Amino acid sequence: LWAVIYERGIHAVTYQAVARAAGVSVGRIQHYFSSKQELVHAGCRAIVETAADAHQERTGSLAPMEALAELLTASIPRSETFRLGMAVWYAYLAQTVADPQIAEIIGGASRETFEYAASLLRSAGAPAPAHEAARLVALSNGLAQSVLIGALSPDRATETLRNEIASLRAAVNSTDAGAGRSAPSARTSSAQE
Repeated sequence: LWAVIYERGIHAVTYQAVARAAGVSVGRIQHYFSSKQELVHAGCRAIVETAADAHQERTGSLAPMEALAELLTASIPRSETFRLGMAVWYAYLAQTVADPQIAEIIGGASRETFEYAASLLRSAGAPAPAHEAARLVALSNGLAQSVLIGALSPDRATETLRNEIASLRAAVNSTDAGAGRSAPSARTSSAQE
């Protein structure tokens, strides 16, 4: 499915095209999906679930700021396979204008990303966590897009995000020190999640 979307767009998705790309019969695709829309929507949900599961696997034991860095840099395409995935994600993103179900799937995932980023920032003691989460997630999205179109290298985009997180971490640490508190340790922060 994703190969068809990548090569020809969502509107080119047919049972025949997906079966050909997957090397299976059309009947096999129809057995699992009763319509083209159901197939396309399942593919969108699969992208969201795969990304969420991969993030959880990579960050389960990290302190909040490290988990945030991983969340924000994870969307930077670093391989050809990942570029394909990002291109498919943007095809789904564009389709939100015309397909309310895709809009619901992607809108829900986006809201969860903002809320999760804000919760990580809150756990780390950052001021204005909702504001900072919106700013950092928007920056991450823009940098990922810039890498996808070749305007920035993956390394430059990652460095930009890591610098923003380091600045925020320094501000949190100086606020903690100024208030006579020590900054939370990674062990303490992880236990609070």
